Amino acid sequence: MSLFDTLIVLTYFAAVLTIGIRFGKRSDSMESYVVGSRQVPWLAVLGSIVATEISAATFLGTPGVGYADNLGYLQMGIGSLLARFAIAFLFLGAFYKLRCLSIYQYLADRFGGTSHYTAASFFLLSRVMASSVRLMIASTGLHVILGLPFGWTLIGFAVLCLVYAGIGGIKAVIWTDCLQAVIFLTAGSVMIWVLHDAVGWSQILEVGGETGRLEIFQWTPEAGFWADSNWIALAIVFGFINTLAMQGTDHDFTQRMLTCRNLTHARRSIILSGFLALPTAALFLMIGVGLFAYHQQFPDATLPMKVAEGISSVDSDKVFPHFIATALPNGLKGLLLCGVLAAAMSSLDSALAALSSSVVVDLYRPLLRGNDDPQRQVWIARIFMGVVAIALVSIAWSLQNGGQFIWLAFKIAGVTYSGLLGVFLVGLLTRRGNDRWNLLAMLLGSASTATLLLLSENGFLNLAWQWPMLIGVALTFILGSLPNARSTQ
Repeated sequence: MSLFDTLIVLTYFAAVLTIGIRFGKRSDSMESYVVGSRQVPWLAVLGSIVATEISAATFLGTPGVGYADNLGYLQMGIGSLLARFAIAFLFLGAFYKLRCLSIYQYLADRFGGTSHYTAASFFLLSRVMASSVRLMIASTGLHVILGLPFGWTLIGFAVLCLVYAGIGGIKAVIWTDCLQAVIFLTAGSVMIWVLHDAVGWSQILEVGGETGRLEIFQWTPEAGFWADSNWIALAIVFGFINTLAMQGTDHDFTQRMLTCRNLTHARRSIILSGFLALPTAALFLMIGVGLFAYHQQFPDATLPMKVAEGISSVDSDKVFPHFIATALPNGLKGLLLCGVLAAAMSSLDSALAALSSSVVVDLYRPLLRGNDDPQRQVWIARIFMGVVAIALVSIAWSLQNGGQFIWLAFKIAGVTYSGLLGVFLVGLLTRRGNDRWNLLAMLLGSASTATLLLLSENGFLNLAWQWPMLIGVALTFILGSLPNARSTQ
């Protein structure tokens, strides 16, 4: 990497640390550390939602989908947009009414302690796994671009995020996310301009059209009702349910919405994020289509390859970082590298903050008999943040050959999302439910998702990858709704 590119990256690092420490000062209580004293401007929250959602899985994984497949990924965006209205007017209203520090406190109020602790434990497990996937993706990108050792790249990401997230908590995360959102959206736009300059927009559209890579909608289940993952009805339903789970029951995403000054601002931030998510996904999909057209015109024998079932093919997930490393001029390479860094750090820092705060609020504080020192709670959250970072690095190392990036992230998160979303829907949509019964419902719902996923991944079931989570959510909701509500507190 040239001196100019190095200076760009170092400037980015300095800016992130400065903003994180500056805006995160005076986080000396859990109210400040976890929800920013509920004084964060809604525009900053909007930027943070966009940054966290558009993680390394989007920045590096989505171009891989555009390169290898088509634009059908956008079908899920329709359901995702609709889900944000449901989150705004169903979930957030309940959370703000209780003034929750953690969304799982809602389940304690609605059902009791068993539901509260089980949901918090599910979140801890799901977020550690999902964030490990994102960390693995980002480290793979840097490994391909710079040739850095994969393990040291993992550690570097974790240490850098620990510095500012540990000091400033959620406020540091939100304000650095705003910078990171600007950087990786700028990097994506520059990449489109580079491909246009190298290939020509008309050529990109022509090649994309001839190879079917510009197709978005698939109106019928061509591979069968249960087996076709590209069918529009299944994609929209899954997009709705997955976003409902991700943005409504995952504290990593919902935590930043609780920092707004009032419910109206929180609703505004989540709804507007949906209108930004679709064009952003389209941008990175078109980068993949553009890269395919580029390599049709300029064949590259050094493209990364993979072997699956004895067949060698281009590793579509690594085409984008390979292009950054080999084809971009100095200056632009540094900017795109900052985009990779921003995409990774925007999801990793929020995961560290959410996981550590959930441990203290959901698991530690309920065990206290008296009022513990608020500063002691903040320091416990910081210590656990370090423990989480070690876990993320370890799991990310083990997942480095886990499959196509974007779908791997969805599959892993879907196992625990099944139980989480199902029990939240019981609480929000019905007057039924039982605290201890929810434990059984969540365990069976998530177990069914994991079982169906394993059977389909190993060829025992011809089942589209979206169905396991959808079936798991439905099973959790049905089981959780069986008993009449009664007080167990």
